Amino acid sequence: MANAEKSREYDLIVIGAGPGGATLASLAANEGKKVLVVDKNPAAGGRMMTVHRDGHSYEMFPLNLVPYAPSLFEELQERVGKTVRNVTVGVEDAVNPIYIAPDGKVTLIDVKSLSVLKSLGLRNPVTLIRTALWFRRVMTMKEEEILKLGGVSAYDYMQRQKFPDILKVFITAAMGEGAFEMSSDLVPASSMIRMIQLAMDPKRTQQRYYEGGIGGFFSRMLERVPENGGDLLYSTRVSKVIVENGRAAGVVTAAGDEYRAPVVASSAGIRQTVRFLVGEEHFPTEYAERVSNLRSNLCDVGYRYFTTRKILPCSTYVLFPYDCLEPWSAFEEMAAGRRKPKGNYIYLGTKSIFPTIGPEDGRQVIYAVMSCVPDMNQDFSPYLEYIERRVAKVFPELYEEGAIERKEVMSLQACAALGVDPVSEGRGGESYGIAACIGQADAQTPKTETPVPGLYIVGNDAEGFGLGTHRAVDSGFKVFEKIRDRL
Repeated sequence: MANAEKSREYDLIVIGAGPGGATLASLAANEGKKVLVVDKNPAAGGRMMTVHRDGHSYEMFPLNLVPYAPSLFEELQERVGKTVRNVTVGVEDAVNPIYIAPDGKVTLIDVKSLSVLKSLGLRNPVTLIRTALWFRRVMTMKEEEILKLGGVSAYDYMQRQKFPDILKVFITAAMGEGAFEMSSDLVPASSMIRMIQLAMDPKRTQQRYYEGGIGGFFSRMLERVPENGGDLLYSTRVSKVIVENGRAAGVVTAAGDEYRAPVVASSAGIRQTVRFLVGEEHFPTEYAERVSNLRSNLCDVGYRYFTTRKILPCSTYVLFPYDCLEPWSAFEEMAAGRRKPKGNYIYLGTKSIFPTIGPEDGRQVIYAVMSCVPDMNQDFSPYLEYIERRVAKVFPELYEEGAIERKEVMSLQACAALGVDPVSEGRGGESYGIAACIGQADAQTPKTETPVPGLYIVGNDAEGFGLGTHRAVDSGFKVFEKIRDRL
């Protein structure tokens, strides 16, 4: 904290130093505005706060950095005038899809080789041409055409295509559940197509990950806040947003301290902000009911493995069995104990291969996760058993004697502790927040503005688009442009 005792009057108060809040705060501070950032965590990054331990720098949860650079992260650095080293430069790496066929055969799809075409079943020239034309069409789709697919699920849309099944499964799993942490029967085809365009943009060719991790990146951006007269309050929880004469006027912390500003932006989650920080009585009934009924997205459950040596040669592996396109109802059944995971998509990856991120002796932090519904009281042992059974088939060396120094369960409780608070007892731990699903995407995406003048929502719950952190950063840029004149 810097200079907090001198004044409690600010131009802007931002609740939460996650990617969205940190983006907004640093952009506003860079234009000379006095900004207060209040975060319940001890450092910036939210769910992506970086932990530095035993020579490792790692986030508590896995992430993919789509799109590649240049991205909004690079634009933010340039706008704020703070540079963070991209540690992927010069490192040989690749995203490695792994297909598991009905007969149990495991196929590593080499995306750098023409053999990928055979791996995906594209042996027939007619099928190959048809597929190439489809990708070309998708990459050149205009927004008005994409919007027409907003009511069609990614699953249904891909099932219509005349592709080999392996390709349908891979695209739907990677650009549906994988990108949005949402079952592909509820992800809109419009969102999936935008994600394909973002992920395959030929102008974005360099991978990106940053020295100091994602949390370190946003800590660096937020240096602009105290430099321009603002303050950073970490390990401080906001208990209330002050509303006076129908307008947002500041915040009160759990310790009872009051801070004032004509503009307040919350990245504590739209449902949590409306229900707990402000109070539904300050909003029109229709708005409060709509926010209350917003669907949560899925969560990550799995392991963090701390290894004694190098295991993964690349940063990212995606295991997609032939039957991995589970509907939302299947995840609900798993949570209720009526069925066990049997063909689910698994993310396996590490950032330890990059310089300054892992120890020089090759030890790694490896994530292995699958999706589940945000029910913190469910039995997670079937998920963990499934993950280890699948991963052992593709990377048996991980389970050799002495390879694992220790392992930690990635819990929904920890995600809720670092990210947005649960909206009800026993629920919470969502990877992003509300779902980017049919009825909550495109024109139905919650707006950053709220009916309370001066109160804005920033982060994954409002208007941003992209994969995880990029979605939140996009929201931060959008909120800044909307409040710029007011500041």
